Amino acid sequence: MVNSKNHHFTVVIPTRERSDTLEHALHTCVIQDYDDLEILVSDNFSQDRPREVVESYKDPRIRYINTGSRLSMTGNFEFALSHVPSKGYVIYIGDDDGLLPGAIRDINAVILETGTQVLRWDSAGYWWPNAESKYANQLFIHYLGPGTTIQKSAVAIQNILSFKESYSVLPLMYTHSAIEYEVIRKIRDASGRFYHSMIPDVYSGFAIAGTVDSFVNSRRPYAISGLSHHSTGLSTSGLSLTGSAIKFLSEDNLPFHSSLVFCCSSHQCAIECFLQAQDHLPSLRKFTVDWEKMVFLMMWDAAPKAQDVYMSVKNAVLHIGKTYNVPEAAKRAVAANPRREPGYARKPTVRNIGSAGLYLMRLFIEDISKGSFHLDCSSLNVKNIYDASLLCDHILRLKDMGILGFSAVLKSSLANIRRKIR
Repeated sequence: MVNSKNHHFTVVIPTRERSDTLEHALHTCVIQDYDDLEILVSDNFSQDRPREVVESYKDPRIRYINTGSRLSMTGNFEFALSHVPSKGYVIYIGDDDGLLPGAIRDINAVILETGTQVLRWDSAGYWWPNAESKYANQLFIHYLGPGTTIQKSAVAIQNILSFKESYSVLPLMYTHSAIEYEVIRKIRDASGRFYHSMIPDVYSGFAIAGTVDSFVNSRRPYAISGLSHHSTGLSTSGLSLTGSAIKFLSEDNLPFHSSLVFCCSSHQCAIECFLQAQDHLPSLRKFTVDWEKMVFLMMWDAAPKAQDVYMSVKNAVLHIGKTYNVPEAAKRAVAANPRREPGYARKPTVRNIGSAGLYLMRLFIEDISKGSFHLDCSSLNVKNIYDASLLCDHILRLKDMGILGFSAVLKSSLANIRRKIR
């Protein structure tokens, strides 16, 4: 039954020694024009100034907690969850992420209209100026238009395990979703705690989707994911490991799933989260992974990376081959994807040129059909996630008023293709 009143929301911000980005992430929260809101900052025993940042806002809706000793990322996420009031809806954002202006009010309106326990949205993305990426100081909006749909959880889960979709289509309780506390309670009651993976955001998506039959999916972003020099995900996506990833891997994390050998592969890490959730939630035991497709994707991604990263992925792939009875597929995947030096390009052939043309056409059609929008913010005085959130909101409002039209999306899509093929 649809509720007719405003819901309580808790926005959780786990943080650790990132006061430089936290102050801007927090700024996007305190501007929310919504009273029944708590902003819970969970400080993982930082040695910089997060308490000072929190207190500078003098907003009674903010509550600061401290772990008292250094925990892993998952440990801090669980610690924070233990301090969330058992009511309303919960949203997690990172300390370099942000909410869009009016997001809580708008999220509440969708929940009131649909009565959903789980609302997922397509988050916008912003690469901070200090991000070590060709996308530095770029804003990306996946979809400019409004609209909600009902997503069947079982379909979303199986599409991910068949590698037809990215794990990002799940209701991740991290920048992408608002989750009713009752859903969280059910997951925690099933095994004594909520999180069971060293990758808490992806784990939450499988656990939540495995607990509800369906969820509401909004194409409209209510939050903006920030990628800064602090970001662990960004530091594991390049040719070799960098500082944030090394720090993350050195923590006292939950053990990687016993059937897998850890390596820096986003495909394997996503499946690790599924396996952990499957072990703790009986509703997930009916799903199966396409292991043959997975080993080929792992090796394809590993081929241009550093020698140590490539070898770790190769070893993990061969281990999967033995463990999940696909040894020949694993060997073929390794043979088809020898390590390449960065910048390596295959000799141009009719087949390659044709494949490249189809790839570029797909990129172009996807951007146009989805209404994706990309913008270089360098000349717009955008310096942080708060500035980016204001700009993102402004662009969405221009689209709503019909001022931003097809020509802008077309120009943006062409620019994005150029970035992808550099």
